[in-house]
Amino acid sequence: MKDKLSLYHRFLKFKGIYGLAWRSFLKLVVIAAIIAILLVLAQLFINDFSSKIELFLKYWDTPMTLTIFFISETLLGLIPPDFFIAWAGQSAHPLLLLSVLAILSYTGGVLAFFIGRWIRKFPKIHLWLEDKLADHLGKVKRYGGFLIVFSALLPLPFSTISMVAGMVNYPKNTFLLLGLTRLLRFYLYALVLFHVF
Repeated sequence: MKDKLSLYHRFLKFKGIYGLAWRSFLKLVVIAAIIAILLVLAQLFINDFSSKIELFLKYWDTPMTLTIFFISETLLGLIPPDFFIAWAGQSAHPLLLLSVLAILSYTGGVLAFFIGRWIRKFPKIHLWLEDKLADHLGKVKRYGGFLIVFSALLPLPFSTISMVAGMVNYPKNTFLLLGLTRLLRFYLYALVLFHVF
């Protein structure tokens, strides 16, 4: 067992997984710090900031917000999900809304994966996207499933990585299984960053 773990450790080190995990973790810490600083500054300099935010979030149209979120989570992650997690935390049923967001995010990633596979049928579009997403393509080829898990849990573009995974013909069942870690992200972020529970 010890030999297997040692061999696995050397493999992870050789592939650069530890470096990727460390960089992703640092990015998460920086984002959390920026959010915390902005919230503290807003509370210091804006009168009755908390009440204003609660009022603003309360009157967001739920179906429209969920639609915008799903489109974003499918098409290259245009809006960070953290805003939507904060919004869910202000609702009357935060756990239910958070669960809906988590499922929509996972579904958006799966749809992006199949869009990536569909793109393979169109060589010109495929080549153009390969050029535009060259950095992500290289990372998916190098890190494989580790990158899918990291992008699901950490501040990496999950939908972009999902689409690229489809473009490189990553095994479907493995992607669907590893992508489930996306659900975990929403509950962890809600608990740690936004104190939803």
